[in-house]
Amino acid sequence: MAISLKIKGNKRTNEGIGNDLVSIGDNRFPVTDAQYPGTNGATDFIVMRHLPDKSIYTIVCKNVTPCDSNREGTLYISVCVPAKEQVEGLFNMLIELQNAYKSTCMTYDGTMYHFLARNDMPQPFEEIISRRHTLRYPYKTIATSNELSKIAYLFMSPEQISDLLNDPMRGEFGRYGEIVLIPVADPTQHVSTLNVPSKIWRSYKITVNGRPTGQTLADPTKTVTITMPETKTHESVSMTFSLSQARETHMTGIKVDDEEQVIYLNMQPKLKQIPEPIVIPVSPQEPPATGIVKHKKLIYAIAAVALAVIVGVAVYMLFLAPTEAVDDKSKNKDAEVIEAGADDQEKGSGNSEESNGTGKTNKGDNSGGVEQEDGVIEGEIVESEEDKAARQAEEREKEKQKLLKQYNDCKNAIETGRNLSFEKFKNIYKHRTNYTEFGGYQEFERQVEFVNNVVNYIKSLNGEVKSEDYRKKIFEFEKEAESLKLEWLKEKLHKRIKRPSDITESKTNNRTF
Repeated sequence: MAISLKIKGNKRTNEGIGNDLVSIGDNRFPVTDAQYPGTNGATDFIVMRHLPDKSIYTIVCKNVTPCDSNREGTLYISVCVPAKEQVEGLFNMLIELQNAYKSTCMTYDGTMYHFLARNDMPQPFEEIISRRHTLRYPYKTIATSNELSKIAYLFMSPEQISDLLNDPMRGEFGRYGEIVLIPVADPTQHVSTLNVPSKIWRSYKITVNGRPTGQTLADPTKTVTITMPETKTHESVSMTFSLSQARETHMTGIKVDDEEQVIYLNMQPKLKQIPEPIVIPVSPQEPPATGIVKHKKLIYAIAAVALAVIVGVAVYMLFLAPTEAVDDKSKNKDAEVIEAGADDQEKGSGNSEESNGTGKTNKGDNSGGVEQEDGVIEGEIVESEEDKAARQAEEREKEKQKLLKQYNDCKNAIETGRNLSFEKFKNIYKHRTNYTEFGGYQEFERQVEFVNNVVNYIKSLNGEVKSEDYRKKIFEFEKEAESLKLEWLKEKLHKRIKRPSDITESKTNNRTF
């Protein structure tokens, strides 16, 4: 059974709460007998403790007396569930258990409830628990402090307490040993230890193909559209979803990690395809008008004549044109040389190049005078898909290495505090979500969030802050800095409250650690 129940109380004056009045399931969880002085006379309230392996929720009733006297006593009705589970409708179950015990195991005189001397039977409580179900707690769990003297009091309406018990683990609770939820009609008339909303929207980071986008989504009903733009080689691709849709319907390409509070998108754009030539079918048409037909026939005739002329000229040039006799070539060689020399003198030519009047230049070389036209454009070298992919991969790797160096620099600054100013930390905090894919990010994020709390508190300081409140707050920060291995910050915080004079002076220092 995931839900365990233990009921304790001052049934008799000399017995205290040593014995369990009712026990169902695994009763090996602690229930402390405490006074809770901060409840301002409330007769019924709820106390929470989150241990590493279990969570304990106790409804405490103060207006009770033992069966053998009129001395004031206490009734404790405690429910325990494993750390990664929560009870659906926990608040209503606690109220139902309380009413069942008071109506079957106590008497009421109009003012106080009195224990009955007989032994209590577990049957009605077993039936109540059997109707309840546990759910997996989706978010990151926290453990409250071992110092039970550190108690946080939250004054809320019953509706607000019910909402908070549906999501009972908040990061702020880790600094306290117990959390006391006190039902009041008007919470604004009371001062709570913590300003914790009853309902929260947890913020989820959005990543695309393993890379953070910098966008977050908190409202579970809000619809967002994430788009990868069109490129030269790939089409544009979009994905539209809400947080509730992604979590409940298991949309393709979307994974929601509630514990880490990250939405992972897998978006694969399609490669562009080269369009094929469009063939337009020719549909039968009515015969054109007579004048149009004659005009087309004339065009065809002219084209046929022109084609015949071109063919005739080509045949003549290839086969019928007269060629010079080469028999007397050797006999007239000397004469041609002399004649060529005379022509060169007349033209004043001093080189081996001649202009042929056509805008071409014949160059004397061993190739037999191959002609080359001016203005020839050499062909472009087209990058292949494989080369392009390799180049893009190399660019991405360079960007990743650059981002890794920035992450290591930021991580070193947070861990050592070397040259870490408020302005430099502001920049680190702003870009902290860029490094989610690197090792040790979760610890880095916890450290950064804690330092941010310290910075915000120091910035809010002024001379009007009470010295005792200031000393307690800085001492709490010291302890947490030690648990996060931020020794430099612990040392700086300790200097602020080392001596009474340090406290007075450091309360006005709201610009540095």
